[in-house]
Amino acid sequence: MRYKLRQEFPFPIKTVVAARELRYDDIENQPGLKSQELLGIEKQGSLLVTRRLFRFGSAIPDLVKKMVPAKMLEMVDTNYFDTETYLSKFTMQSEYAPDKVKITATCPYISLSERLTAREYDVLVEVNIPLVGTAVAKAVAESHREALIKDHLIILKACEKIAGR
Repeated sequence: MRYKLRQEFPFPIKTVVAARELRYDDIENQPGLKSQELLGIEKQGSLLVTRRLFRFGSAIPDLVKKMVPAKMLEMVDTNYFDTETYLSKFTMQSEYAPDKVKITATCPYISLSERLTAREYDVLVEVNIPLVGTAVAKAVAESHREALIKDHLIILKACEKIAGR
């Protein structure tokens, strides 16, 4: 299952990129980030590599939860963000069953004007589970999309903080 999502920020790209990193400063008080745990951040040249553990259980319908082991809905996100090109690439997969559920995506941050930045997600959700794969893929994709919408709001608030609004 593939989906695309475009989000805009009424701020310069440098502000958005700085705000993108601020969201991890206070994870406990970010309602949209409570289902995740920051595992680590590492700098590799121009790449910022972030690893987070996501728990999709709360947003997954009960019917799907009954068919899939809970550990399969805990996924590690490894995100590579290039601080020079502003391109984010990530892979999320269950460490419990890496061949069963996987999300991959690219997301460039694009300066549209001096005061407008967009990010454009191209996300692929792959589920290899007989009989329920399509239902699980749909539920995971919807949950992931909702998380990106919450993340957009968190980054907007951080942009306002940086801009002194």
